[in-house]
Amino acid sequence: NHIELVDNYTLCLLDIHQAFDSLSIPWFITFSSALMYWRSKNFISNDMDIGIFYKDLKSKNFNETNFVTIMEKKFHFQFRRNYGRIDHGQEWAFSCPKSNIPIDIFVYYPLNELNKSSDYWSATYNGICNNMIYKKCRWRFKRFSLTKFRMFNRKFYVVPIEFIVERYGKNYTIPHQYDYFQSLTFLPNLIKEYSVNITNSKQKSK
Repeated sequence: NHIELVDNYTLCLLDIHQAFDSLSIPWFITFSSALMYWRSKNFISNDMDIGIFYKDLKSKNFNETNFVTIMEKKFHFQFRRNYGRIDHGQEWAFSCPKSNIPIDIFVYYPLNELNKSSDYWSATYNGICNNMIYKKCRWRFKRFSLTKFRMFNRKFYVVPIEFIVERYGKNYTIPHQYDYFQSLTFLPNLIKEYSVNITNSKQKSK
C-alpha cells in the first residue's frame, strides 16, 4: 500500500486528481513517478509524470489549446510548455498550483490504430529526438492494464510493474544517476527512426 505522506508531491497529485476527475478524463501515473511508486511507494522525484490515453482526450473533444486554457483558468495550474500535436506526440508541461511541482503530461497512442490489441507509444523531445523523422522520440510499450491503488480515500491508477521493467530494466529497484539526455542513449524501448539525412551521415562516417 502507498504510504500516505502529506508532502508536496502528494499534494500535487491530489490537485491533479481533482482537476481530471472534474473533467472526467481517465489518467494514470507513469515514467519516473511510477518508478518511485513501485520502488518505494512514494512519488518523490524531479517532477510528476502523468499519462492520458489519446482516445480519452479525443472523446472529450480537447485540443492543444483548450486543454491548456482549462488547466490554467479553472484549476490554476501554471503552463510551462507544449510539444507535439494532440493527435501525434502530445506532451504538456505545467506546475502544480500550490506546491509548484513540475508536471509532465504524456499522451499515449496505439501504435497501430486499426488493431485494438496494438502496443502503445508516447513521445519525448529535444536532444537526439530532433534527429528522428518526426522530430521527436517515440517510445514503444507493450499493451498494459493499469494498477489501481487508494490514497486519501481516492482511487489512483499507475502503470503496472511490467511497464517499469520494460522501461527501466529488471534492476529498477536500484537507483541510478542520469539525466534525461543521457537516458535517450540507453533506455531500451526507443523506436529508432532516424531521418534519412542522419542515417546517411552515420554510414559515411564509418
